[in-house]
Amino acid sequence: MIERVVSATAEELSRVGYAAMRVEDVAALSGVHKTTIYRRWPTKTELVAATITTMMKRGEGLGAIDTGAVRRDLRASLLSVLDLKPAEQGILRIMQTERGIPEVNTLAHRFRDALFRMRVTMVERGIARGELPRSVDPQLIVDLISAPVQRALLFNERVDARYVDRVLDLVLAGAAACASEASIGGARRQAAKRRRKARTKP
Repeated sequence: MIERVVSATAEELSRVGYAAMRVEDVAALSGVHKTTIYRRWPTKTELVAATITTMMKRGEGLGAIDTGAVRRDLRASLLSVLDLKPAEQGILRIMQTERGIPEVNTLAHRFRDALFRMRVTMVERGIARGELPRSVDPQLIVDLISAPVQRALLFNERVDARYVDRVLDLVLAGAAACASEASIGGARRQAAKRRRKARTKP
């Protein structure tokens, strides 16, 4: 029963949005009586929260993925979003377009923060393994790799594994290059400082 109601809620939420969604329509689609739904989820907000929580639980296993390579970990996380059912992808779009509704905004932040923390942990593991320089900002890397996929989902654009690979290659290579350049620049500044000190010695 729970799975039927959650699935129907996802479909209705994706189809009409949060503001227009009615529990009566969820009941009709799921074949579960409205009274039974209200008994378990007294408000529409609680019903939608349960649906989004179900989506989050499906992704929680990604936080435990440790393939030994930060790129593979991040790739699995990004592709998991693309593997969501059409209705679930629709929910992600709703969480962007209806964030003016306080209840939706709260749920959107909860979903985003959980996913963000998982990906930051993946980058931090990569830094600890020496795959990325310690000077890189894990949160900035996660922002940069996540934004293109989120934009594509928001506008219902086609995204495939090749696109994800290109995003990862660009961001991770750029992070390593920037860190290397910063290190070289720091070494040059130190060398220049030493030369200035040497010239001022009597």
